[in-house]
Amino acid sequence: MIVLANDPNIEIPGLAPLPTSSIPPPFFSPYNPFTTLLASNARSHLKANGVLLNIFDWFDTETIAALNNGEVLSDLPSFYPVGPFEPYELEKGHHHLLTWLDEKAAQSVIYVSFGSRTTMSKDQIRDLGEGLEQSGHRFLWVLKGHKLDKDDTEGVRELVGESFVERTKQQGLVLRGWVEQEEFLAHTSVGGFVSHCGWNSVMEAARRGVPVLAWPQAGDQKINAGVLEKAGLGLWVRDWGKGGERLVKGEEIGDKVIELMGNEKLRAKARKVGEEARKAGMAGGGSDKALMEVIEMLTSKEGM
Repeated sequence: MIVLANDPNIEIPGLAPLPTSSIPPPFFSPYNPFTTLLASNARSHLKANGVLLNIFDWFDTETIAALNNGEVLSDLPSFYPVGPFEPYELEKGHHHLLTWLDEKAAQSVIYVSFGSRTTMSKDQIRDLGEGLEQSGHRFLWVLKGHKLDKDDTEGVRELVGESFVERTKQQGLVLRGWVEQEEFLAHTSVGGFVSHCGWNSVMEAARRGVPVLAWPQAGDQKINAGVLEKAGLGLWVRDWGKGGERLVKGEEIGDKVIELMGNEKLRAKARKVGEEARKAGMAGGGSDKALMEVIEMLTSKEGM
């Protein structure tokens, strides 16, 4: 469902109106297994002492306040914004890719990834490639493919086309498989991120202050894209819809990549998001204080 000007809203006390088209489709069927499981889990949440959130208060202050002051529901547990979570320090991988990035100018590369569970049609993959090429910007593209899990065995050249690989070998790199994404987002040459807006990706971009071109594909990703845009971290092209709703042409994609990479006002806003994310995790910062509150709460429960 593409968001339109007359898209009806769902009103939730204390929260901004939520467009109906942003609600995951399974929620409209009360008998869908996903919906019944989530409803059961939600009832269990009322028994919790608290809920830890991978977010920092500055990123969505109004929502967190509404949850905690009883505006949404009076009997919700406390919500603790303790993010963005620090990545576990693994041995650095993808050395050849980092070397490639080292050779590029600051903020000159667009990083493209739609996560490990998102698929695209072959036609959309080809048009995404055309858009990256037409943008003229350097790109690093982590490609999932159009099949899920075990059947996803096609190589890069099969998916994007032999001619694309040859034409763009001086402009960008395309790779398959899982990567340590924060390695790339933390690199000084990366100046933008085309993302499906899975929440982990949103927080990783926020932590590094990297502007995002939001292209939600499924689940809660439209909601995430709206939060991201409101915080100043990126752009959301609403009429692209969710994955598969329509074929977004290469020219459209290229134009938006150019807009993202050349928007200095947006870059400054994203940099501010990164600064606030880092401050939140410092000693005495908002997330640090929230974590101390959790420890205090758990300690007091143990002593009862």
